Amino acid sequence: MNETQIKTIGIPRGLMAYRNGHLWKKFFENLGFNCIVSGRSSRQLLDAGIERAADETCLPFKIYLGHVMELLGKCDVIFVPRMGGFTSREKMCTRYESLPDLIYNIFKDEQIRILSVSYDWDTPVKESGVFLELGQKLECKRRDVKKAYAAAKKYQEQILKEREKRQEDLLNESHIKILMAGHPYVLHDAYMGRELERIFKNLGASVLFTDYVSREAAVKRSYHFSQNMPWLINREITGGILLNRSKVDGIVLVSAYPCGPDALVNDMLVRKIKDVPLLQLTLDAQNGTAGLETRIESFMDIIQYQKAGGYGNQH
Repeated sequence: MNETQIKTIGIPRGLMAYRNGHLWKKFFENLGFNCIVSGRSSRQLLDAGIERAADETCLPFKIYLGHVMELLGKCDVIFVPRMGGFTSREKMCTRYESLPDLIYNIFKDEQIRILSVSYDWDTPVKESGVFLELGQKLECKRRDVKKAYAAAKKYQEQILKEREKRQEDLLNESHIKILMAGHPYVLHDAYMGRELERIFKNLGASVLFTDYVSREAAVKRSYHFSQNMPWLINREITGGILLNRSKVDGIVLVSAYPCGPDALVNDMLVRKIKDVPLLQLTLDAQNGTAGLETRIESFMDIIQYQKAGGYGNQH
């Protein structure tokens, strides 16, 4: 890939951009590239993605396609990494392993130009090595790439620690505390999880997130729940729940239809977690939030009734 032909790199605001987006963007900027991120999700953007997606694909992937479409013609390349995972028990969903191929074929008529890098659990490599390869594809000097990655990693760690601190402060508040558990790209997407957060806050609750805890601590704690769970993000979700279950008044499992890993792991969580009220919500491409609002209001009523000493209170 000729670096002189690349000035602007586009990042779709979807999928793992909600987990690693700060790291990616800062890395490219540190190497001297312009970097643009697509706008916030909307119904219009989702509809555009639905037009390009197969019916059985998950809601976040359909939204991701809409973000890719928004970037077409606005950048020289679109960054679409191929992510398999770093270990055999901390893999990624197979969607991520095929993501560059899917995007290339779906947008073949547009002659989309993709910047990608690959890593998989069966080929041992560290994150720093992945970024070194990415920098080499951009024909940057090895020394500059190492420096850019180190600075970007430090920037990301600072953001994550600030999130953890804000969440710890929320735990000290007297409001009802709701832990939203799910993939970051579901919890924080403007068209998905952010709507649920808005509803809970309007009902007077403080909202916490499973990805606003230490990733390392969450993954380590997840092995207390399952030694065999193969998906990294579901480990982070599970560990985030276990680390916070005694500190919150309710847990909401938020999934997007039809997520295979969530279908398996959430079923285990529902069967195992009995000491705190738990609500399971599955989001799809339907319009409106009236049904969700009704379920959330009922869930809040149950929590308030229990806190007041009603049926099911164990204290």
